[in-house]
Amino acid sequence: MGKTLKYLTLLCALFLVVSLHGNDARRPLFTPVSVKFRLAQSPRIKAGSVSSANRGSLVLVNRRWGVIEIGYKPRFDFEKGNSSRNKNTAPGVWLDEVTCGVRVVLCDPQNRQNPAIALFSTRVDFWTIPLDWKEHKYFVYIPPVLIERVMPVRKNDSKAVKVASDSDFFISVVFFHKKWGVLGEGFYGLKRRSASDDFKELVRLVPKHNVFHGSIYPRSRSPWGINDQEQFDLEKPASLPAPLDEAAIEKAAVDAAAEEAAFAEKKQGKSAVPASGKRSRKSKR
Repeated sequence: MGKTLKYLTLLCALFLVVSLHGNDARRPLFTPVSVKFRLAQSPRIKAGSVSSANRGSLVLVNRRWGVIEIGYKPRFDFEKGNSSRNKNTAPGVWLDEVTCGVRVVLCDPQNRQNPAIALFSTRVDFWTIPLDWKEHKYFVYIPPVLIERVMPVRKNDSKAVKVASDSDFFISVVFFHKKWGVLGEGFYGLKRRSASDDFKELVRLVPKHNVFHGSIYPRSRSPWGINDQEQFDLEKPASLPAPLDEAAIEKAAVDAAAEEAAFAEKKQGKSAVPASGKRSRKSKR
């Protein structure tokens, strides 16, 4: 009995070690995460006159959007000894329910006491992402009206203007999953070694009245949303419709059938009244 118990204990311990090693070897990662930023004018279709041969023309608006380009490589993280790309590639394997969190701090370098001006943020939930080791791209956008809203007035060629530059923006991007935790993280405008701590300090300095959560647009809501949709991972809509309730559907079908039967019975009852009865009621009147 003692030998059997000892054997079972060793077997369970070995199974536990193998299981943990397998889980560590199969952890999904989205690294490396690259973050780029630029201010760009958006393309917009402007309708022409009815008599014009060219019914529409492509024009550029004067306001500039903040364009955040996010690059990442979804894959499994295998053990260190197994670094072959062919073995790490997992065709046909997908990861659902991935969330990307984006935070942007707009700063004024001329204000040394408190450079942080505003905080913009958003979260993007994806339906599913393939773990294919390939370079993926995704874009989010800061509306120009928000940038103009918070930018301080600066002197440019002896004129007072509100103009932002690419170097005024500091960005943090995090991919995470409810089961696997943080999958990858990237920064823009900060030194790699201290990027996380430096960004947290900038967030702490932002005035509360200039915190705009949910203000960054996903691709689907931007002027670029209709372009190259098949090239990007599919995001979920901001609000999902309520799922269909089978019980409610069955109840609606039963109620509709009962109402139709009652209407048919009522119609049949009216047609059964004899014509003489109708004339007798008229004569009484």
